[in-house]
Amino acid sequence: MDNNPSNPQQSGSAPIPSGSNERDIANRRNRLMRITQRTIDTDDSSRSSNSSSSFSDMEDNNNEVDERNEQGALVANNAPSDHGPSGEEMAEDEAARLFEDYIRERESAATEIYNTDLPTEHAYFGEMVRVKGVDCLEPGKIYRLPVYNHHTIVYPGEIVPLMLDPSQFYNDCANDSSDGLKFGLVFPNHHNDSGRIYGVTCQVYERGDDGLSTLLKTVAQQRFYIVRRQERRADVKILPEIVLPDPLISCCSNAMVRYAYSSRKDRLTSFKRLLTQTTVWPQFVYDQYDTKEVMAKVERFLSSLNITSVQTDKVKLSFWLARNIPLTEEYRKMIFRTDSVLRRILIINKALDHMWYFICKRCESEIANYDDMFAMSKQGVQSSYCNPGGCVHDTLTVHKTKENSTVPIERPSTNFTWFPGYSWQIIVCANCRQYLGWKFVAEKKNVMPKSFYGLSGTNITVKSHGDLKKPEDEFDLAARTPSSDEQVDNDELSEYDSNTNEEIF
Repeated sequence: MDNNPSNPQQSGSAPIPSGSNERDIANRRNRLMRITQRTIDTDDSSRSSNSSSSFSDMEDNNNEVDERNEQGALVANNAPSDHGPSGEEMAEDEAARLFEDYIRERESAATEIYNTDLPTEHAYFGEMVRVKGVDCLEPGKIYRLPVYNHHTIVYPGEIVPLMLDPSQFYNDCANDSSDGLKFGLVFPNHHNDSGRIYGVTCQVYERGDDGLSTLLKTVAQQRFYIVRRQERRADVKILPEIVLPDPLISCCSNAMVRYAYSSRKDRLTSFKRLLTQTTVWPQFVYDQYDTKEVMAKVERFLSSLNITSVQTDKVKLSFWLARNIPLTEEYRKMIFRTDSVLRRILIINKALDHMWYFICKRCESEIANYDDMFAMSKQGVQSSYCNPGGCVHDTLTVHKTKENSTVPIERPSTNFTWFPGYSWQIIVCANCRQYLGWKFVAEKKNVMPKSFYGLSGTNITVKSHGDLKKPEDEFDLAARTPSSDEQVDNDELSEYDSNTNEEIF
């Protein structure tokens, strides 16, 4: 490299005009980008062969850049400057910024975003056979179904993987081939004050066999409660999904209805304000039952979790939100038991007014914040997965846990992984050593996210930074007394549950 570059001013040349300076900056920028590209290409090719010749070319190019940098530095030192950085200094800053942007683009181009469709396929079950049958049962009617106990509430729309005893399952479902393989999951630990036990119908859409167990992929469909139960079958009554119309729009005449569906929000607001003048109640009474403000709050919450696609149907959306928004166990029960979609949305609205965090059920140590949640599956932030022993885990995915709140144990493994491409490692509470879930780490370096945590819903619960207590008479969901044909035989259920050898998932 030349240690004594020529000085343009010593050779008798005049100061460089501003137009020439700008052209020089542009030339240097383009030159630097070409050198950067050549450098990266050289690094890639050097892993195989011919690294020496490429390196010498790169050195020559670097020498030229250094020479031009020193020439520019002399010009900048000798050129008059009133105040502020010189053009050459600005050019160097601009070139550095372009270099960083270019490297960032190269890295992002090489990054692979995880496919959230993979976890919902439950590929760890292996090869499965498709099963036909998606019939829905009529609300209000009583049906006899095979039923199985489940440890937690399952909402309609969820995908639930199961491992059952093959002889038990096919004997129970032998007479149900008319509408495919359908059965019920009941929640004996989540009954209401009157002793009524609730459950949900499940439709099998794929089944397989690993030699010891029947493998099932099912989708939850409709809520029910048990009227009477005998052996492994029960008479269940299908619950309705009540969608109430807008109280103001429903009371206006047919001639005025067309104004209620204007695409302009200001017109619709003005129209409702005029309607309230014709009713006995003021507008704020009707606003309490308007879900638009609730949905705006829900959208803000989901955008903070980078969740862009959700259900549009109000019934499905109410269950999806109950599954994916932090709620106490009491609120989950309330949402499942109520038939009114509007009331479910109002319960969710109340929960969104609080800042939640997740705690260990045993010692109540803080484990994670609600804003650490993210959707690793297209089902949402919380999904059900089955382990090799047949136990179904409701798993909440979070980016990270609180510092020093969890401790990994055992060695990482990829066996029976729920997230293809990730290894898993069991984690426990750092305070009480209660089992909390798993840490997942990507096997490939360019996969995003590189790591995350799956928290088991059976061992964590939620707590609010505020005092979230259900006031008396709020969300009065007390069920009416069952009639004679709906009376639950609690003694029979208790005796059956205590004597059965049925595995509780």
